[in-house]
Amino acid sequence: MKETRQKYPIPDFDPETYTDPILEECYQMKREFSAQFKDLDELHDYLVAQGKKRRKEGKWKYAPLPPHLTEDPDPGED
Repeated sequence: MKETRQKYPIPDFDPETYTDPILEECYQMKREFSAQFKDLDELHDYLVAQGKKRRKEGKWKYAPLPPHLTEDPDPGED
C-alpha cells in the first residue's frame, strides 16, 4: 500500500525518499561486520572473546541475580 502525502502533517515529508537513521546505522554495522568476518560463527567467536576480555578487564559490570533466580524453590525435592 502506497502512502499518500495527505496523511502526514509535515509539509516536506516524502515517504518514497524517507530513510530511518536508526535503520541506516544498523545496515552500516551489518556491512562492516560482513567485511570483517567470513561467516556468522566467526563473528560469534569474536564477540564471545571480546566479552571475556572486557569482563576480565572489569569494563563490564553486572548486577547480581535476583534472589528468586539464585535460590532453589523446592530444596527438599530432587
